[in-house]
Amino acid sequence: MKKTLSVIGVMVALVLSLTGCMKMDVDLVVESPEKASMDMVMAFDTKAVGDASVADLLKQMGTSEEKLFENFPEDAQKSPYEKDGYKGYTFSVQDRSLTDMGDISGELGSKVNIDFTDGQYHFAGQGLSGGDTSTMNESTMTVSFPGEVVSASKGATIEGNTVSFDMLKTQGAMTAVANPKDNTTLYLSFGMGGLALLGAIIGVSLMRRPETDSQLHA
Repeated sequence: MKKTLSVIGVMVALVLSLTGCMKMDVDLVVESPEKASMDMVMAFDTKAVGDASVADLLKQMGTSEEKLFENFPEDAQKSPYEKDGYKGYTFSVQDRSLTDMGDISGELGSKVNIDFTDGQYHFAGQGLSGGDTSTMNESTMTVSFPGEVVSASKGATIEGNTVSFDMLKTQGAMTAVANPKDNTTLYLSFGMGGLALLGAIIGVSLMRRPETDSQLHA
């Protein structure tokens, strides 16, 4: 069976003659055990490609947007990206199941796996170190969870509910484990609200009691 290259894989293959001219940044947001969203930026360094548009650049490489995206996932959207000295595309996938997100991420570029088991979120991906990354000068993976990240593989940076990986420096598996959303504050607010309501009811009852007593004595 012929293997279908990911969109990112095709773009990298097209620019093998250029060293350090691309970046791939992935921002994955796990919203609940049922769904997640992702933005993936794949862009060219303007210092390496000059003023040419992305369409012109692809034409110079013997292809076009139509050919490049002929196997583009139906669940993903693409939009132009031009920021911080790079130009290319942002690929976005919104509100998909955790299983679907894993499949779609593999069609776009770097495949990830996310699941919710035993009351925790489990993330797994693959670093790029050790492979041919000569065309890449930046590649990051940032994953945000509903709750606090409790552990991650070597080299990861944990900040509260978010874990970040430098994929160019990570060889082998990238993993993280996170807790579900902490509803303690919500429960406390409900509890305090209930106590306040109970206090108000008792207060009104006490205020009305003298009036009732007076009516009984009259």
